Amino acid sequence: MTGIDITTLDYDALCDLRDAVAQRILELKHSPQLRLEDSLRLFEETKLALSERGVTWHSLERWQWMDGEVRFWVNPTDQGRYATGWFPLNDIILWLTNQGPIVRGHTPTHGGDIPIQWIAVDGDRD
Repeated sequence: MTGIDITTLDYDALCDLRDAVAQRILELKHSPQLRLEDSLRLFEETKLALSERGVTWHSLERWQWMDGEVRFWVNPTDQGRYATGWFPLNDIILWLTNQGPIVRGHTPTHGGDIPIQWIAVDGDRD
């Protein structure tokens, strides 16, 4: 672990730490030495951080190699606020701070936002 005692940090300090971690993850992501295993580990850590922020999704598991990079399938629960589609790890990390092309209102730089309507198991439309 890092040796940081987060129990001593107040809300603002925790938010600053979270943003610093997201920035560091972005820096690591752009490192040419980053292996697939490292990208997938960072992806899992980012998913955990999104979950801790209350962001939910129908699907955020699949990945594939597209256009020279690893992209992840993003199917958020709140599709009025967030876009659906294939996104690189960088965009998912930006989502942590409510930025980037996954957040509606930002201009996507690639193929995201595939129009779908999610139907819950009980038949209610989401």
